[in-house]
Amino acid sequence: MPSPSDIARWIREEHAKAFDLIAQLTEHVAAIPRTNIEPWLRELKEEFERFRAHMQQHFALEEEGGYLTAVLQIRPALQPEVDAFTVEHRQLSQIMTSVNAEVAGLEPSQTLHIRDVCARIRNIIAMLEQHEDHENNLVSHVFTQDVGSHD
Repeated sequence: MPSPSDIARWIREEHAKAFDLIAQLTEHVAAIPRTNIEPWLRELKEEFERFRAHMQQHFALEEEGGYLTAVLQIRPALQPEVDAFTVEHRQLSQIMTSVNAEVAGLEPSQTLHIRDVCARIRNIIAMLEQHEDHENNLVSHVFTQDVGSHD
């Protein structure tokens, strides 16, 4: 099992990567141009696919030998909470895959549809941030309690 400091480092590094992608995507969907939308739309397609792929890999790493596994090794009674996070990972992945298909099919002339998809992307980011906050709280609690119990 990785040490608490290894897990903390991995969480910091992974969240920094995710934060950079989220910040870039948030900025992009907040600035829909009124003219010359083709380059902006092409960039949206690339950014959202990069974000979706990264987050799916992030979820897989959390579940397979990542810190959710470590949480269960320390506190097996938290299985229901870890299961709930796993379910949310699947749901978020499904939502991102669905929106990614919509983004990929967007045409520059679909201005209302583009604005709708951008609102959905902002909603995905908000759900993801809430999910990550809950995970971080659980992990912090488990490792703080575990470290404290060995004094």
